[in-house]
Amino acid sequence: MSSHLAEQSERTPPRTRRRLVTGLLLGSLGAWLATVLYPVLRYLSPLEQSGGANETVLGDNAKHAIADVGFAIIPLGIERVIVFLDPREKLHALSAKCTHEGCTVQYKSDQGLVWCACHNGKFDVDGRVISGPPPRPLMAYKTSGSIDGKVVISRETA
Repeated sequence: MSSHLAEQSERTPPRTRRRLVTGLLLGSLGAWLATVLYPVLRYLSPLEQSGGANETVLGDNAKHAIADVGFAIIPLGIERVIVFLDPREKLHALSAKCTHEGCTVQYKSDQGLVWCACHNGKFDVDGRVISGPPPRPLMAYKTSGSIDGKVVISRETA
């Protein structure tokens, strides 16, 4: 019987502290790699475009911002839209994301233009590039209604 136990102990190495520590270290390394790689892979994979809403109604807060500051930036689905009144009191809605580097634009009522502060890009009230580095015009959205009543901003291009 003792020879049988001796043969079995030669076939299977005994459990030692070294094997336990090695197993714990390998497990820790695997967990660390997972926590490092998951955010990187998540960042590199494209987001699903949910699209969101096709239209939105301009709220009272946005109307007050237009009256006070001259413009309001509102969400339309996953996009940001800048809404403002031009010098002729015509309502405009443009993409609030500059076509150069994606900075948020603002309306300069004293100059009658849309301005990107990041690299001094300038657009006219219809979104066309006046000067600066932006390669494309801003996308225009359809507006309907009056600033005194209900205003609807929709994805349909103006």
